[in-house]
Amino acid sequence: MRHRAPDVKPDLFDEAPWVRFLGAPLEVHESLDSTNDEAFRRALEGAPEGLVVAAGHQTSGKGRLGRTWLDKPGRSLMFSILLKPPIPLQSYPLLSLGLAWSAALTARSRLARSAEYDRRLAGEVALKWPNDVLHRGRKLCGVLAESRALHPGESPVLVLGVGMNVDYREEDFPEEVRARATSLSIATGEDHIKLSWVYKVMLNWFDQVLRIAYEGELGFLLTVLQTELPEPGSRVRVAFADRALEGELLELTETGALRVRDEATGATEILTAGVME
Repeated sequence: MRHRAPDVKPDLFDEAPWVRFLGAPLEVHESLDSTNDEAFRRALEGAPEGLVVAAGHQTSGKGRLGRTWLDKPGRSLMFSILLKPPIPLQSYPLLSLGLAWSAALTARSRLARSAEYDRRLAGEVALKWPNDVLHRGRKLCGVLAESRALHPGESPVLVLGVGMNVDYREEDFPEEVRARATSLSIATGEDHIKLSWVYKVMLNWFDQVLRIAYEGELGFLLTVLQTELPEPGSRVRVAFADRALEGELLELTETGALRVRDEATGATEILTAGVME
């Protein structure tokens, strides 16, 4: 559902008429319930692959595991991409991880060019499986993937939603999450970063991810993404709603799952859910 928020007008609004992704337009709304929900609604209307729905503010933004994504109007980059991937459904999670990687590369490039930032520290931007981006252990960006078949017998469409904290200051975060969250402005020490710059750089990287995947090189994409995670043989801990598993990371699979050997039982588990800690 659309809402009015007259005071919210990120710079992305000004550039929207000229921005395309996979040949499809960028739609920017002042406020939406959820950009993911709007992308699915537009898909039902016949919107093309590559449509991006962005919002200056979300009233019911969604995170993983049923959590709520909170934003301060105009200071977060929030958008959803509509995709119709010509790849096996079980490999869709690799695209979600690929978009998180694109966000990480964007953050690293900004950090590396900041006069107040030691270039060597850009490596402190890391992926947290399955699809979060951290800077110095604090959450900078999250990706939410949802897929559904629009009509019986059709392959599911995939919607990837992104929420990146761009211009937040420390005091903008609720006190209960302040120690666990960060923004690109905080990381770089810059007073202001244009949302349009972050958007265009991230989508440029993600375009390359899609080219690799769509041209049948999922194995290559898997290899690249594996380098962003702890090395095989590393000890990892993956938390679930009702338990945690600790063990040896064996590999990232072609479905974007983790293969982990449980240190308590010696059994090998393939994890498709949970959060690596």
